[in-house]
Amino acid sequence: MTVRDQLLGGRYRLVRQLGEGGMGQVWEAQDETLGRPVAVKVISLLAGGGSRGDEARARFLREARITARLQHPNIVTVHDLGETGGADDRVPFLVMELVRGEGLDATLRRGAVALPDAARWGAQICDALGDAHDAGILHRDIKPSNILITPSGTVKVLDFGVARAADPNATADRLTRTGFLVGTPPYMAPEQARGFPEPRSDLYALGCLLFELITGRLPFHAPDTVGYLTAHLTEEPPPPSSVAQGIPPAWDDLVLALLRKEPGRRHRNAADLAQALRRLDHAPAPNTSTLPLTKLDIPVQPEPGEYFLATSIGGEGTLRLWDPATGRPVTQPLTGHTGTVFRMAFSPDGRLLASGSMDATVRLWDTATGGLVGEPLTGHTGIVEDVAFSPDGRLLASGSVDTTARLWDPATGRPVGEPLTGHTNTVVGVAFSPDGRLLATTSMDTTVRLWDPATGRPVGEPLTGHTGHVLRVTFSPDGRLLATSSRDWTARLWDPATGRPLGKPLTGHTGNVWDVAFSPDSSLLGTHSEDNTALLWDLATGRLVGRPLTAPANGHLGAVCSLDGLLVVATMDEHGTVQLWDLTTRQPVGRPLTTRAGLPVYVALSPRIGPRH
Repeated sequence: MTVRDQLLGGRYRLVRQLGEGGMGQVWEAQDETLGRPVAVKVISLLAGGGSRGDEARARFLREARITARLQHPNIVTVHDLGETGGADDRVPFLVMELVRGEGLDATLRRGAVALPDAARWGAQICDALGDAHDAGILHRDIKPSNILITPSGTVKVLDFGVARAADPNATADRLTRTGFLVGTPPYMAPEQARGFPEPRSDLYALGCLLFELITGRLPFHAPDTVGYLTAHLTEEPPPPSSVAQGIPPAWDDLVLALLRKEPGRRHRNAADLAQALRRLDHAPAPNTSTLPLTKLDIPVQPEPGEYFLATSIGGEGTLRLWDPATGRPVTQPLTGHTGTVFRMAFSPDGRLLASGSMDATVRLWDTATGGLVGEPLTGHTGIVEDVAFSPDGRLLASGSVDTTARLWDPATGRPVGEPLTGHTNTVVGVAFSPDGRLLATTSMDTTVRLWDPATGRPVGEPLTGHTGHVLRVTFSPDGRLLATSSRDWTARLWDPATGRPLGKPLTGHTGNVWDVAFSPDSSLLGTHSEDNTALLWDLATGRLVGRPLTAPANGHLGAVCSLDGLLVVATMDEHGTVQLWDLTTRQPVGRPLTTRAGLPVYVALSPRIGPRH
C-alpha cells in the first residue's frame, strides 16, 4: 500500500494523494534531488509477481519510455519512471510535471459548459493528439478525468503514459493479454472495442467528450461495459441539439461526424479537427471590424486581494503596489532604485515583484510587505529594459541596453550561466514560453532571438521581418504563437517552433507599437501604441475587433496582461489617475488609482493570487 512520506526510487517523497482510479493512485511528491514538486502515478494495476505480471510491467515500462519523448504545451510531461516494491510485488510508477487545475470530470459535475469553452478546449486536445499521433503514439483513453484545465485556461492531457505506440501488429489478442480492456467503455470507438485502435479512435473518444461537454450527458447510456460497447458498435447517436437547447447545426455536424462508426468517415486527422473547432469558436460575426463597444458603466470587480497592480513613475525609482479592487495602496512605497523603472514583472504566484531600472540593476520585492528581497541583482552595464519570470518562477530573465540578456535565480539573486549574447543593439524585451523551454528576446537590431534557458544557447536563426526596433514580445498562453511589437508601426505573429512569420503584419496604428498581449484563450491580441490607442485583433481572421480604445485627453495608456487571465489596458489621465480596462469587453476593471503623478506611469498586473490573510 502506498503511504505518505514513502520514498520512491530513492528520490521521490510522497506528500499527499491527489486521486485514485482503476490504474492506481496519483500523488503529489517532492523530487528531493532537484527540490521541485512533481506528480507521481503509481500503477497498482500492474502489481504482482509471476511471468504474466513481469511481462505486463515490462510492456508498460517500454511504452512509457516511448511516450516520455512527447514534449507539447498541452501534454503533461513525463520526467521519469521506475518501479517500487519487493521482488515479488513490483509496482511501476510514472513521475510527471505537477499541474494545478481542475479535471473536466469535476467541471462536468456542474453541468454542460459554454460552447466557446468546449471549442477552445477541444482544439487544444486536438493539438496534443496531433503531436502524439505524429510521433506514432495513440492515447486510447480520452475522457474527462484525463483532461485538466489549468487556471490560465490551458488544456493538459494526462495519461499518455498508459498509451501504446501505434503498431500495426497490435492485435486484439495482444491488447487484452494483460487481463484488462484498454480504454473506457463510454468513450470507446467501435474499432477500438474490436481490438484495432487507430489515431481516429482518439477523435471518436473526443467526439463523445465534446457531446458531453455541450449537452451535459453522454451520447449513449448503458448499464454496463457490454451495453456501452454494443451501443458504440450498433446504435446511432442523437444530434446534440436534440438533447440540449441552443446548440447550432454546425456543432451537430461536427460531433456526429466524429461519432461515425467507420473511421474513414470521421475527420481526417487531429489537425483538421482542431481547425474546425477553432472556426466554431471564432467564426466572425457580421461587421466584425466595427463591433460596438460594450457599455462602460458595468465594472469588472475583482475581489480585494485577488490581484496586485504595480506602478512606477517616470523620472523616479519609486514603485507602489495597489489593490485594483479597492484602488488603494497595499504597502508603503518601494524605494531603492536610483533611476526610472520602465518594466516590472510579478512571479507566477504573485509573491515577488521584479523591477528593472535605468540604474542597471534588477531588484526583487516581497509583495506582502513591500520589502526588498536580497541584494540588487547586478551584472548589466546599462539600463535594464525588461524583466520576466519563467512559468515555474525558478528563473528570472532581464534584457539591457548592454545588448545582452541575463538569467537569474530569484531564490539566491545569483546569475545563472553566462550572459546571452548575439544581439547587436539594446535588448528591449524578454519573455518565456508557457512551458519554460524557450526564452524570446527582442532588440533594437530589428531581430527576435529564441534561446534554450537550460543551456543558454540560441535556438534556430534570428527571426527577421520587422523594419524597425523590435520592442516587446510575448508567447500566447497555448505556446503556439509569438507576438512582437515594433517601431515600424506594426505587430507581427510568429511560429516559435519554426521561427517563421505567420500571415501579414498587423497594421492599423499610426505610431510605434509599444506592447502586445494575448487573451487567455490565445484567440485575440491586444496592441497599444504611441498614437494613444489600443487595438484588439481577431487572430483567426487578422481583423480588428471593435473601435480603438483611446487614452484620456492629455493622458496615455499601456497594455498589460496578467499571467492567468485578464487582457487589460491601463489608462492614465494628466493627473496620474490610473484605470484598468478589460480590452475584450471595454469594461473598467476595479477602481481608479490616484497616483497624483503628472508624468508617465508604467504598470504591471499580477496573476490572480486570491485573498491573503
